[in-house]
Amino acid sequence: MKKKALFLLPLFFYACSDSVESPVIKIQNLYIKVDPKAEETAREDYANRMDEIPALKVGDKIEAFLSLDGNGAELKSFKLQNDAEVKTELHYKKTEVSTEGNLTDAEKGQLRFKDGVTKTNVLVQVTVEKVESNGDVQVTFYLSSKAECEGAQEMIGLKIKEDKKDE
Repeated sequence: MKKKALFLLPLFFYACSDSVESPVIKIQNLYIKVDPKAEETAREDYANRMDEIPALKVGDKIEAFLSLDGNGAELKSFKLQNDAEVKTELHYKKTEVSTEGNLTDAEKGQLRFKDGVTKTNVLVQVTVEKVESNGDVQVTFYLSSKAECEGAQEMIGLKIKEDKKDE
């Protein structure tokens, strides 16, 4: 009997990890504007080819349009974390976010959703502010739902280069 139970154990873990209740973060659009003189329509969408994101320099801007989905469950919270080399701004639908207590703090990149919100969209604007020696920067998103399951995580990895000006 124990041998049969051990055989079914991997199937049980696979079924749990594939739960429809796990929330999902999807990067719908990822626009990069590296030339401040370029027209707004000249920006490229890297959402489906993030490995092709060019190295960025101080002043470059990124706009990440995120789709947040509770997969049938209500959304609970969203958290944005970024490295010190970049400044981020979070834009969201204020009618979907709780203002009670200190659970929502957009400046810290943290949102707490109101009851009934199962899907929403968020815009994250990133500006490169400085260059550190390693040149690798991360912007990470975390999403949790009210379902009894693990949350979701999505990350945008960026390379930052020093802007060498001819003197």
